[in-house]
Amino acid sequence: MILAHLFALLGGATVLVTGIRFAAWRADIHRRLLRGSTVIQTARGAAEYAELGSGPVVLLLHGTPGGYDQTLRMIEASGAMDGKARFLCPSRPGYLRTPLASGRSPAAQADLCAALLDVLDIDRAFVIGASGGGPAAVQFALRFPGRCNGLVLEAAVTQSIAVRKIPIPAILADLLVYLFRNFAIAKARASAPDDPVLAQIARGVLETVVPVGPRMAGFHNDRAAFSQLDGWPLEQITCPALIVYGTADTDVPAAHALHAHAAIAGSRLVAIAGADHNLFVTEHARLNHAIAEFMAGVLQAHPPEASHT
Repeated sequence: MILAHLFALLGGATVLVTGIRFAAWRADIHRRLLRGSTVIQTARGAAEYAELGSGPVVLLLHGTPGGYDQTLRMIEASGAMDGKARFLCPSRPGYLRTPLASGRSPAAQADLCAALLDVLDIDRAFVIGASGGGPAAVQFALRFPGRCNGLVLEAAVTQSIAVRKIPIPAILADLLVYLFRNFAIAKARASAPDDPVLAQIARGVLETVVPVGPRMAGFHNDRAAFSQLDGWPLEQITCPALIVYGTADTDVPAAHALHAHAAIAGSRLVAIAGADHNLFVTEHARLNHAIAEFMAGVLQAHPPEASHT
C-alpha cells in the first residue's frame, strides 16, 4: 500500500512538473510571436508580417497550418540567400494576427499581399508559395503579372486536394508537439549528421505550429478553399517560374508540381528524388541554392528598373 501511494505521488508530481514546463514553453512561444511581427492596416484589411534582410523583395507565403513565424524561422535558421534579399513573411488570413476577414479565398489573399506591398511602398517582388501557400502565390502571379518578378512553388498545392482534419483539441496538439519535439529533432539530425543547422531548422518548424489555437481559423478556411481549386488558368502565368517537389511526397503529391509545370510555359521543374513533404527541412540547402540561382537568373535577364525595394 505504501509503495502504491508513493508511486501515485511520484506520478502526480511528474505530471505536475511536466504541465508547468509545458505551460512555460508555450507561453514563451506566444511572447516571441507577439514581439516578432507587426500588424499593419492595408486597403484590404489588417495584415501581420515580419521582414528580414535587404535586397530584392521576396514574399514568402507559408503552408497549412502556419503563420509568419514558419517562413521567418526557416530563413533565419537556414541562412537563405545570406541576407542578400528582403524577405517579407506575412501570416495568411486566419493565422495568428491576420484576421480571416482580410482574405478568405486564395485570390483575396493575393489581393491582400498586393495591398501589403502598397503600404510598404514596394513595386515588385518574387513570390514563394510553400505547400498550402501555393494557391495564394499562384493567384498573385495571375492577378498581378506586372508586380511578380518570379514565382516559386515549393511542394505547393496547385489543384484541388483534401486536407486532413486535426483530430484532437488544439491544446492537446500543442502538448504532443512539446512531448515529442526532441525525438523529432533528433530524428532529423540523424538523417544528416554532418548538417550543422538541420536540428535548428527542425526545431523552428516544429515550434511554428504552436500554439495551434490561433491558427485554426486559417486551417479550416484552407481546407474548404483547397477542395475547390480546379480549373484555374495556370497557362496565363507569364512570369518566370520555378517548381520544386519531392518524389516521395504523399501530403502534396507530385501531380501538383507536374500539373503546374505542364501549364506554365517555360517553367523550370526540379524533382528531388526520395524527398517527402519534409524537404523544407531535410533539403533546405538544395532548395535555397535552387531559389538563389533562379532569382539571379531572372534578375540578370530582366534587370529591375529603379523602383522601391
